[in-house]
Amino acid sequence: MTCSILAAIAISIIPVQPPEAAVQETDTLVEATVSGYRTRMGGPVRTEIDSSALKRDISASMAGLLAYSSSLFIKQSGKASLSTVSLRGTSSSHTQVLWNGMKINSPMLGMTDFSLIPAYFMDKATILHGSSSLHEVAGGLGGAISLESALPVKQGLHIEYVQGFGSFLTAHEYLEAEYRKGGFSTSTRLLLSTSRNDFKFVNMDKKEIAYDEQMNITDSWHPVERNRNGEYRDLHVMQEAGYGFHDGSSLVISAWYLDSWRQQPPLTVDYGSGSGSDYLNEQEEKTLRMTAGWDKAWGRMKAGLSAGYAWTRSGYEYGRDFGNGIFSYITNSLVRTHTGFAKGEISGRPGQKWLLEGSLTAYLHSVSSGDKSAVTTEGTGTGYDASRLEMSAYASVRWNPSEHVGMALSVREECHGGTISPPVPEFEADVLLARKWDLHLIATASGNYRYPTLNDLYYIPGGNPELRPEKSLAYDAGYSLSRSFLDGIFSLSARGNWFDSYIRDWIMWIPDGAKKNFWTPLNVLRVHAYGIEQEAAAEWKPGQDWKISFNGHFTWSPSVNLSDPENEQDASYGKQLPYIPRYSGSFAAGLSFREWALTWKWCWYGRRYTTSDNSVSVTGSVIPYLMNDISLRKRFGLQHAVLDISLNINNLFNEQYVTVLSRPMPGINYEIFIGITPLFKCRHDRKSIRTK
Repeated sequence: MTCSILAAIAISIIPVQPPEAAVQETDTLVEATVSGYRTRMGGPVRTEIDSSALKRDISASMAGLLAYSSSLFIKQSGKASLSTVSLRGTSSSHTQVLWNGMKINSPMLGMTDFSLIPAYFMDKATILHGSSSLHEVAGGLGGAISLESALPVKQGLHIEYVQGFGSFLTAHEYLEAEYRKGGFSTSTRLLLSTSRNDFKFVNMDKKEIAYDEQMNITDSWHPVERNRNGEYRDLHVMQEAGYGFHDGSSLVISAWYLDSWRQQPPLTVDYGSGSGSDYLNEQEEKTLRMTAGWDKAWGRMKAGLSAGYAWTRSGYEYGRDFGNGIFSYITNSLVRTHTGFAKGEISGRPGQKWLLEGSLTAYLHSVSSGDKSAVTTEGTGTGYDASRLEMSAYASVRWNPSEHVGMALSVREECHGGTISPPVPEFEADVLLARKWDLHLIATASGNYRYPTLNDLYYIPGGNPELRPEKSLAYDAGYSLSRSFLDGIFSLSARGNWFDSYIRDWIMWIPDGAKKNFWTPLNVLRVHAYGIEQEAAAEWKPGQDWKISFNGHFTWSPSVNLSDPENEQDASYGKQLPYIPRYSGSFAAGLSFREWALTWKWCWYGRRYTTSDNSVSVTGSVIPYLMNDISLRKRFGLQHAVLDISLNINNLFNEQYVTVLSRPMPGINYEIFIGITPLFKCRHDRKSIRTK
C-alpha cells in the first residue's frame, strides 16, 4: 500500500449526479420564497472568537486573546516569550494550528508559539475542540485552531494608523491600507512592536535576611528585582491580493513575513548578572509564510485548490564571559526549515439531504539544524538534516434524514514518510430538540493519530527513529442553545460538553543513556483525559445607544497518567500530568454607550503541578492565580477622519504570578493607543468605516 492510494479515497467521493443551479443571478432581483431542510453539520464542537476581540488592541498576541476568550490553557514563559496552547488536558504539540488552511506547527517541535501571532492580523479565529479538528487536519488529539486573514469586502480605499505606548518603554505601530474596486481587492498590514521589557517584580524564589550583631535573624523579605535582559523587537508584514472572476471563481494570494529578535531574561533562581557585555542570551527568528487559493462554486458543487510555502530561520545564542576575558558559547544553534503545502478539495450535494466532501492534502518538510557550540570527536558541530512527506486524505458523508436530525460519517487517512496509519473514523450526530431555543444535542466519537516530530526522530543526541505514533480514542456529548428575546433586545447562548479520551503511546522525553546524561523520547504514557467544557454568553440592549455583554468559559479537565509504574518509587500513576490545570475559567464583560466602550476581562487557572507525582512542594507546583484587565475606549468623529483613543490597564490588581516556574510576569501596567482612520470623499457614510 502506498501514498497514492490516498488520492483514490478523495476522488471516489465526487458526486455523480448533475447538480442543480444554486448561484444567484446578479442582474435581476426577484422576490422568492425558499423552503427546505437546513443542512446540519453533524456535531462539530467549535468556538468562534468574537471578531471585535481580535481588533481590540494592536498589542495583543493570540496567546493573550485566547486566555480571555476560550477554555484553552495558555502556558507563558514570560512577557513576549514562548506561549503555547493546549486543549482538553493534552500538550501543546497536540494542538494543530492553521493559517489560511496551511498548518503552521513547527515540524521540529510540533508546537506553535502564539506570542508571535498578533491577533490584530487575524480576521477570523475558530477553535475546533477534540474530534472536530479532523474536519481540517489530523494529529489534533486535543483540537485545532484555525486562523484566517481576509480581504476587504467594501469598495474604495481604507487606511488606518494606530500608535501605541505602554509601560516598560513599550511602543507599537500599526498601519493598514485596503483597497477594493470591482472584483479586485488588496490589503497591506504592518506591525512593529518594541519594548525594554524591564518590569519590576517581587522575586518569591529568593529571600533576603537581616541579622543583628549577635547574628540573630531580625527580618526577612523577598527582594524586588528587574526583568533584566528582556528586550524584544517584533516586525510583521502581511500582503494579500485577490480577484473575483465573472464565472464565480476567485483567487487569493497571501504572504506573511515575521522578523523577531528577543532577549531571554534570567530565571528568578539565577544569581548571576544576567545582563551586560559578559552575558548573551537571545533568540532570533525570521519566517515567511505564503498561501494561494482558488475556489469555484457551480450548481451544487464547490471545488478548491490551494498551495503554500513556509520558510523559517531560527537562531539561539547563549554564552558568558566567566571572568577570564574569553567569551564562551554554551549554545549557538541555527535551524532552517522549509515546508511546501498543497491541497485539493471538493464538495457537492446530490440531494437536499446529502452533502459529500473530500480533500487531499500534502506537506513536504525539510529541516536543517545544528549547534556550533556542541563539538563532536571529529571537531564538527552536531545537528541533523531530515525531510518528510506527509499526505492526508479526507472523505465525509453528511445526511439529514429530517429537519431535526443530522448525522455525519468521515474517514481520514495519514501517510507520513513510508508509514501509513489505519483509517481514522469519526461519527457525528446532531438532534434539534427545541426550535424556539435552537437547542441541540450533540455527540461525536472518533480516533486520531499524531506522528512523532522530526526532533523526536532525529535530534542529536537522543532522537528515536523507532517511535510509534500517538493514538487516541475520543468521545463527546453536549448541547448548544441560543435565543433572542424582546425583538432582539436580549439574547442568550450557551454550549456545554463532556469529553472523554484515551491516548496510548504518549511520547515523553526522559533521561537515558548509560549515565542518564541525555534525554530521549519514548512511547511511555497511557493517558486518560476527560472533563467538562462550558461556555455562556448574553447581550442586552437596555436603550437605543446602550449595550451590555457578557461571556464566560469554564473547564474541568483531569488528565491522568495510567502508565504502569517504572519502579516501586514511581508515584505518578493516577496523577495529573504536569503543567495541565484541572480547573480554569475566563470571563469578559463589556459596556458601550454611543462612542464609549468599557471592557473588563478576567481569567483564572487552578494549581498546576510541575512533577509527575503531583508534589505540592515549593518547586512541585505553580500556585493558582487570578488576572484582571480593563480597557476604556472613545471614538471621535471628525470632519475628515475618525479618531480612536483607548487605555488598557493590565493586571489591574497587581497580581504576583507565574505560569511557568522561575519565569516572572509583570505586575500592573498600562497601554495607550491612538488610532486615526481618514475619511475619503468616496465614503460619505462614516458608518461604513470598518470598526477595528
